[in-house]
Amino acid sequence: MNSDIANNENVDLWSIGKCIFCEGKIEEDSKILRCLHIICKDCTKRESTDSGIWCKCKIVTKGELINYSIMATNQSPVKICCEENCQVIAKKICMYCKSLYCKPCSKTHSIKNEDHNPALMITYPLKKEFVPCPKCMKKSVEVFCTKCSILLCPLCHLNFHQKHDFNLLSTMAVETKAELQTLLTDIRKENNHLSFIREMSNENIMKLKSNKKKINDKIDERIKMIHEEADKRGLVLKKLLETNFTNAVNIINKNINVIKDFEKENDYYYSLTSSVINLDKIVEYINLSKIIKNKMVIAKRHTQDIPKEATTCKAELIYNDEQSMNKIVESIQGMGDIISSKIVSLSEFKITVDPNKVLQTIENDESPILMPEPAMIQPGLIKLEKVNNKMLIDEDSDSSDFEPLVYCSCCNQYTEELINCTCCDRSYHNHCHIPSLPKELKPKDPSLQFWKCTLCQDILKYTSNLCKKNMTCHIDSSGRKIIERILLELYCQNEDSEHYRECLNREIYPAYYERISNPISLNNIKDRLEFDVSYTSVVDILKDMKRVLKNGKTYYSSPSHPFYKSANELQISLDRMITLWIPTLNPAHLE
Repeated sequence: MNSDIANNENVDLWSIGKCIFCEGKIEEDSKILRCLHIICKDCTKRESTDSGIWCKCKIVTKGELINYSIMATNQSPVKICCEENCQVIAKKICMYCKSLYCKPCSKTHSIKNEDHNPALMITYPLKKEFVPCPKCMKKSVEVFCTKCSILLCPLCHLNFHQKHDFNLLSTMAVETKAELQTLLTDIRKENNHLSFIREMSNENIMKLKSNKKKINDKIDERIKMIHEEADKRGLVLKKLLETNFTNAVNIINKNINVIKDFEKENDYYYSLTSSVINLDKIVEYINLSKIIKNKMVIAKRHTQDIPKEATTCKAELIYNDEQSMNKIVESIQGMGDIISSKIVSLSEFKITVDPNKVLQTIENDESPILMPEPAMIQPGLIKLEKVNNKMLIDEDSDSSDFEPLVYCSCCNQYTEELINCTCCDRSYHNHCHIPSLPKELKPKDPSLQFWKCTLCQDILKYTSNLCKKNMTCHIDSSGRKIIERILLELYCQNEDSEHYRECLNREIYPAYYERISNPISLNNIKDRLEFDVSYTSVVDILKDMKRVLKNGKTYYSSPSHPFYKSANELQISLDRMITLWIPTLNPAHLE
C-alpha cells in the first residue's frame, strides 16, 4: 500500500468520470473498486499488489475487479481493430475474449482460435446485451440458478439444472433497478437533509456575524458609558478639590488676619508702655503699671493660647483614591464575559473504525443473488450497450427504462418533468413549490437558467425587516417570504409531512372529527396563503401551522405512534425556524 496516498486527506475523492488515481478520463476498459471508485486500465496494472488495490479512500479491493465500461455521453463507441498494424474500425467483438476486430481480422481470429466459438463473434457495437452462457458458450444468459448461484442460458438450465429453482434475469433486473432506485431516493433525501444542515450552518455563521457586531457595538457603548461616568466623576473630584482648596485657603487667610490683629495689639501695648517708661514720671507709671501689667498678661496669653496644631500644621490636599481605584479596576477587569453556545463538531462523527471491516461486514450480510461473480454479470457492458444503442444504432429507440425518474422534493412523487433549482439538488412540480410556479413554465424555459428555489434564497434581509414590524398586523412582503420558506421547509420533510398535508377522510375516520373540533391541514394553509386573502398577519399563519401539529399529536396521542413522532419532529423544526428567522416574536402571541 502506498502510505503517502492512503494518508492524503486533501485528495479529491468525489470527481465524477475520472480515475481515482491518475484523474484521467474514464475509458471503456476501466474497472470499479469495491468502494465504487473507478480505476483506469493503466492504473489497475500499476496499483495492483499482492494484498489488493488500496484506494485513496483507504479501502482495499481484492480479487478480480468488475468491469466499468460505461461511457460518457460525449464518447464515441467507435473502436479500432485490436490486431497489430490494423487501423480499420472494429465491426466485430469476440465475446469469448472480449476483443474487437474488423471483419477480415475477425475471420482470421476465429481460424487461429478454434476454441473461440464463431457464434460468439458478434457485430459491434452490440445491438442487444449478450453475456455468453458459461456452460455452452453459445447462447446468452437469461436465468439465474438460485441453488448454484450461476447465470445460465435457458437451454443449459433445462438440461443441467432442471430441478433447481431459478429467477429470470429480466425480473431480477427490474427488482434490482427498483431497489437501486429506492437507494437513490434515500440518498437524495439524506443529501436534502445535509443541505438543510449546511444551510442552517451558513445561517448560523451569518447569525454569529450579526451577534458579533451587536456585541461589539454594545462593548463600545459600555466603554463609552464608562468614559462618560469617569469624566463626570473627574469633574466632581475637581470641583471637590477646588472647594477644599478654597476652604483651606480661606481659613488660613482668616488665621493670618487674627495673627495680624494680635501683632498690632502687641505693638500698641509695646509702644504705650515704652512711652510711659520714658516719661520718668514715677507716680504716673506706678499708677499705670497695674492696668499695663493686666493687658500685657492678656496679650501674652493670646500667643500662648493659640492651638499648637495651628503653629505646627502643614496644610496639604490629600487625594484618597487607591482603594476605590483598585475596586474600579477589578470591576472593569471583571466586566462582562463572552461565550458561545455549544456547537457540535462534526469531526467527532467521522468514521473512526476500519472502513474495510465495515464494508466486509455489509458484504457478508448480503444474499448470493445480489452478489454474483463479477465475470458473469459484467454490469459495465450492459450500460455500454444501451449507450451505444442510443448513440449509434437506434437513436429512436426508447431508453426511458434506463433513465432514472426524479422525485419532487415537496410531494416526493416521481415524474419525468420537474423544475430544477440551479443552486441545490431539489426539483419541484410547478404547483408544489411555494410560491407556486406558472403552469405553463417548462423545465427548459430560458427564464429558469438561474432560478433558485425558496429554500436557497437568502431570507436574512427579510428577517431584519420583519423584526422591525408588528407581526400581529397585516402581513407584508417580508413576512410572506419567511412564511413561504417555513411552510416549504415543513413540506420537504417528506416522511413526516405527508400525514399532515390533507385532513383525514371524514367517512373513514369519523373519530378524528369527534376529537378534533377545528381540523386543518398544511394544504389548507398553502391554499389560503396563495389564493385567499383571509390571512391578515404572520402570527395567524404560524398559529394555524402549530394547530395542524397539535391536532395530530392530540389524535395520535401515544408518543410511540409514528404519526405522533412525525408531528413532534415537525413541531421541533417549526420552533427552530421561528427562533432563527423571527427572533423578536413573543411566544405568547402563538398561544
